[in-house]
Order: sequence, then structure tokens, then C-alpha cells
Amino acid sequence: MVIPRQKLFIYKNLSMMKKISSLMLILLFSTSVTMAQRRAKTPLKLLKIVYKLAEAKKYDKLKKFLYNGKVSEKRTGMTGKTMRELLLNGIKNKSKSGDFSYNGQGLKLIIDKYSDRIIPIPQKLRKRLFEGNRDFAQFPDLKTISEQRPQDIYIFDYKSVHILMAKIDKGYQLVFWEGLKRINSKNSSTSESKKSSSKTTDGGGE
Repeated sequence: MVIPRQKLFIYKNLSMMKKISSLMLILLFSTSVTMAQRRAKTPLKLLKIVYKLAEAKKYDKLKKFLYNGKVSEKRTGMTGKTMRELLLNGIKNKSKSGDFSYNGQGLKLIIDKYSDRIIPIPQKLRKRLFEGNRDFAQFPDLKTISEQRPQDIYIFDYKSVHILMAKIDKGYQLVFWEGLKRINSKNSSTSESKKSSSKTTDGGGE
């Protein structure tokens, strides 16, 4: 059977359109998967990503996981800088201590041993950090989240280490941390041994 040229042309066009449609679907799917991978769906996932990128020194990729609010509070001495700048500086400058300082070993311990201490921010602490125009209340978007979606703000508060994370644009971002150098394998194992000896003295655990 001989197919007329006009029909053959139509068949070829239809076939080409199907291929284009399939390719577009594949591209849309892969784009949505990539976008999902660019977001940290949980606070723990965020810390894992930050640790991985910080240790690999992939600072450009790390930026999107760091909160970018600009400091306006004058008493801090950091006016005009962004939290992202301050966090990145702490990660790059290993000798830095205090606010924003980074320690890979400390962060890894938090991820591996103390992830159960990553919790939604308690109401009392939320009110203290986000009331008025000081501290984290100086950032309008964070203040709005604290008022309207408090369940999207998480903290880690243990062994004098403080971490604040918030869900922004469907993914968690690191807002602030301090004291990562205060937690290490030595004081971690010491506290664990104290716990177990205390349990033994008290007549055992569960």
C-alpha cells in the first residue's frame, strides 16, 4: 500500500510531536527532582547538607542553604552584613571562635549522636528571640514565620551549642549557630560515661 505524501508528512509530524512531548515531560520531571534536591526537607537533612558542602569547600553550593537576612541591629557591630556572609566566614575561617564559628567534628557529632535534640522552638524561647525589633526579630521574614508558622522554626540547644534553622521557600535554611567547637568526641564520651555510671549508681536504667 502506498501512503500519499501528504499523509506521510502528517504521520511524521505527529511522531515528532510525540517525541517532543515525551522529552518535555522528562525535562520537567528532572527539573522538579533537581529543585527538590536543592531544598533541605528537614532540619537534620539541612545539617547533613551543610556538613557535606562545608567539608568539601563547595561554598557556592552551600550559599543557598544559609539564611541571607541583613543585620540591621546597630548594637551587634555587624550592621549591613548578611547572616549568610557571617556564616560563610565562620566556615571558611577555621580559627574563628564564638558566634558563627564552625567545627566539622562538632557538627558531625550532632548529626550522628544528638539529632534527637533538634526540636521545634519552644514557645518561651520563641517569644524571647522574636519579640520587639531585636535579635532575630530584626528580620521581617523570620518574625512573620515565628508568628504565623512557629512549627517551621527549629533549634538545637545542647552542651552550649546553639543552632537556629527555619523553613523558607519550602526548604530549611541555617539561620545561626554558635559553640560548635565546644562539642567534641572527648566531652561527648565523658558525658555518656557519666550518664551510664549515674544509671548504675541509681540501680540501673530501663
